[in-house]
Amino acid sequence: MTKIFSTKLDAQLLKRLDAFCSKYHLKKAHVLEEIIEDGIRRKAEALEMAQSLQRGLEQEARGEFYSAEEV
Repeated sequence: MTKIFSTKLDAQLLKRLDAFCSKYHLKKAHVLEEIIEDGIRRKAEALEMAQSLQRGLEQEARGEFYSAEEV
């Protein structure tokens, strides 16, 4: 499903995007799509890491970790 969205972007940012796309002969929509996909992927990775850390802290609080001597 394709949806069109709008957002407020700084005029200078739009000018730099236009210049970049013109210089490398790219379509703005494609560049923006890649940037958004990369941002979503990075956000998902950060969320997964935060959840992993939270699980580790909960396990530590319950005493489920082995000490360095036991390993």
